[in-house]
Amino acid sequence: MDSNKQKVAVLGGGISGLSAAWYLQSQKDFDVQLIESSHRLGGVIGTLYDSGRILELGADNFATLIPDAWNWTQELGIESSMIRPNAANRLARVVRGGKLFPIPQGFSLMQPTRMDAILASRVLSLPGKLRLLGEYFIPKRAEDADESLKEFAIRRLGKEAFERLVEPIVGGIFTAQSEKLSMRAAMPEFVAMETQHGGLIRAFLAKRKASATNEEQQRNFQAKQAAGARYEQFVAPENGMQWWLDQIESKLTHVTLHRNTKVEQLIRSQEGWEIEFADRGPMKVDGVVVALPAPAATKVFASLHPKLSQELSAISYASSAVVAMIVDRREVSPQDLCFGLVVPQVERRESLAISMSSEKYPGRVGENELLLRVFIGGAVRPELFAKEDDALLATAWKEVRELLGIQTPPIWQRVVRWGEAMPQYHVGHLDRLNRIEAALSELPGIYLAGNAYRGVGIPQCVRSGRLAAEKMGPYLRTLA
Repeated sequence: MDSNKQKVAVLGGGISGLSAAWYLQSQKDFDVQLIESSHRLGGVIGTLYDSGRILELGADNFATLIPDAWNWTQELGIESSMIRPNAANRLARVVRGGKLFPIPQGFSLMQPTRMDAILASRVLSLPGKLRLLGEYFIPKRAEDADESLKEFAIRRLGKEAFERLVEPIVGGIFTAQSEKLSMRAAMPEFVAMETQHGGLIRAFLAKRKASATNEEQQRNFQAKQAAGARYEQFVAPENGMQWWLDQIESKLTHVTLHRNTKVEQLIRSQEGWEIEFADRGPMKVDGVVVALPAPAATKVFASLHPKLSQELSAISYASSAVVAMIVDRREVSPQDLCFGLVVPQVERRESLAISMSSEKYPGRVGENELLLRVFIGGAVRPELFAKEDDALLATAWKEVRELLGIQTPPIWQRVVRWGEAMPQYHVGHLDRLNRIEAALSELPGIYLAGNAYRGVGIPQCVRSGRLAAEKMGPYLRTLA
């Protein structure tokens, strides 16, 4: 530690906090202190290594379309250790009537792009298909107010397409209640498609027309559409997400780490800011990046700025349980092997989705083994999270047995609980963010980062940490 350098504290050692620490370190002007309340870094990301198996407990990859996490990986110099999803069984399925059907190729999250595939699909009835394709003729909405996912999808695509496709696909990503999930906060690109082009199909046709001006672009465009889900946009560390975290930590060579250190509150001091802890003396700093979950940030700001604390406390969170299990791959019908399946609420089942993680990234379990992750709870079924482990194991096994036809009990299984881990972007979320940013402007030298604000994915978290670090640098230099 250089006493002549300005001191910056990063509160929270999840991906957002790690990103902020990395980009502050890269500026080489500051004494960076990273403070984490638990014994480990990485937040809800983690990997279990068991007898040569690689078992992800949280996210098992990250997207590259939003480039921040991939750019960071390149800056770390470890891009050669990243792999793409398996080329085989590169599709997802959806449950209808207790049976599995492929999600139609060319239905990307909620945008129809291949009319032939949608017409051939068995997921929707004929009236449901016609209503979905009739999205082309639905006029764009005149109002500018925020809208829920449910309202938007039913208005543009119809009720059946919403219930059978949009709700399980999109709602599952955010573990959210679709009637509360904000389109402008969670799915702004689809709102823009309607605003700029008049609809989702019209936006696709406009993009295809733009690509048609260049033969090579057109071929690439068609290839991506034929690939169905956008799996080519994802990467994973060959040795697991924990390896990625370990590489990040090993390269924070100019950051002082404080594990098992709980922040109580932030207070003003004559020199800048003072951080008070639960079990040690205070730390005086010139700037702070608060990369904590919103409930923890609420407590940190309670005395310093009650209005900001109140706004942060209004961001609700969902809890979910994941039952990971290894079963005999040979017992799964070959036509059912895929990257995963989603379960619509109208099916009235107790799982949200089942991921076939070892199909996505082979070699992480034995040759005849299949690693499944059964997702339970979320904002849709919060009561299920309260079940005991034995009950969750029984629930997950019942879902796997009935949906995949597996009869032999799991070779290995484990319950992973993520309590209040997923922020909920309810309708009006962006207005709340505006109020949060206005309140934060009254606290110069303090910046927020994390998945509670402008994106729940790993790339968005990396971006939020980077942006906080980039704001911090110029601010501190004005004090020097």
